[in-house]
Amino acid sequence: MQKQHFFLITLISFLGFTSCSSEHKADKIVNQSIAFYGMDKLDNKTMNFDFRQYHYQIQLKKGDYFYERTFTDDSLGKVKDQLSNHGFVREVNGLVVPQTEKDSLKYSQSVNSVAYFVLLPLKLNDPAVEKDYLKSVMVNGKSYDEIKVKFKKSQGGDHFDDTFYFWFDQVDHSMDFFAYSEGGIRFRSVRTINKDGEIKIQDYDNLTSKPGETLPLEDYGKLFEEDRLIKLSEVAINNLKVK
Repeated sequence: MQKQHFFLITLISFLGFTSCSSEHKADKIVNQSIAFYGMDKLDNKTMNFDFRQYHYQIQLKKGDYFYERTFTDDSLGKVKDQLSNHGFVREVNGLVVPQTEKDSLKYSQSVNSVAYFVLLPLKLNDPAVEKDYLKSVMVNGKSYDEIKVKFKKSQGGDHFDDTFYFWFDQVDHSMDFFAYSEGGIRFRSVRTINKDGEIKIQDYDNLTSKPGETLPLEDYGKLFEEDRLIKLSEVAINNLKVK
């Protein structure tokens, strides 16, 4: 009985150590990647860029954030959507227009989703993120560190059950690929890198599996290598300015 008790304690301790070790390694890799993109220098800076028909502005300051999206609507006129720690506000032609809870949530998620992907891998250090180092893999002849990301239910918002997989180049720590389950499985592969000063923001090919194929999310790196994914769209950032 004592031997069984000792074995159980040893096993629990080992699993706890393995988990901490995996998380620590994932943290180190993500921090190296953040440095590669210059995103460790974004605090107190303002980022401007165009995405599709929208202009975005992103400001980060000591844990606070401010995201703004402006565009012209044929029926409404000039629209300015603002999302921050304090909530969501929509202005139309310079006047604040109250929104229903449903519309506020819809517009907030739309603005936040673009900001989130633009700010990767920096956003992988958010308090809600739980990341685990999985393994070293080869994709197209290069070595990558594979990291799995999930979110704490208490802080992960409406999409706390989403899962992401990221592949980081082991040499320069660039984040060359990632896959996610939100709104259907998607795989993104880097097309180009936009630069302004030390800050780098990536453009992507947006891919998914072929019709009728149901495949585990973690296998998409291998599927990409085998050319078994289909391209849905291109995700391109234009006119990047950071000051």
